[in-house]
Amino acid sequence: MLNQRMAVARKVADELLPAERDLDNAILHASRLAIAVIEGRREAKLPLNTGQEGLSLMSRAAAKLIDARGDIMAAHVALRETQDEIGLRTVSFGDIYESPDKKIAALPAHVANAA
Repeated sequence: MLNQRMAVARKVADELLPAERDLDNAILHASRLAIAVIEGRREAKLPLNTGQEGLSLMSRAAAKLIDARGDIMAAHVALRETQDEIGLRTVSFGDIYESPDKKIAALPAHVANAA
């Protein structure tokens, strides 16, 4: 029974940790894209409105990614609690960093990021 729980927990961790990393990377790429649009417009000496629609859409997409990051963080906390409930409290599943704090994960993204 314990071996089955460990195997399942390992599979979950093997998907959760890359999902967290991928969201961070997506946010970084979205931010770099916005910078490239603005810098490109400046370099090409184009009017301020050039690329505005794309920049607005990119900004909204980045905000959604940041919200998704907060949800993944809250899911990590919930899964950590499940890990404790099924008797695997002392087992590490490869977190590189500290697990998200329950109090911070419950906050709205704009508040949690400021904490």
